[in-house]
Amino acid sequence: MFDNLKMLSQLGPMMQQARQMQAKIQEVQARLPRITATGSAGGSLVTATANGLFEITSITYATTAPLTDAELIADLTRAAVNQAIKNAQAIVQKEMADATGGMDMGALQQMLGQ
Repeated sequence: MFDNLKMLSQLGPMMQQARQMQAKIQEVQARLPRITATGSAGGSLVTATANGLFEITSITYATTAPLTDAELIADLTRAAVNQAIKNAQAIVQKEMADATGGMDMGALQQMLGQ
């Protein structure tokens, strides 16, 4: 019986922590469109920028890029875009880990049946 009361007394602080964590997560989510990450390929012949929503916001080509070689440009563009997205994912993952104190949110959602 006392164990149950002890568990109930801990519920309030746990709920407060959950609310604080939720607020931090919402702050990160609000910043996602403003987070930027870049990727480049071919010695920076092609540079791509992605935001925290993993959307490509720009692609730039160096003035020395061999624009007449379509296959090479396509390969370099793809590589730069993939790198920008990978870098954006790493930034977002770190931001979310900071917001959650490193808690695995996937495991928590599974526990809660969400």
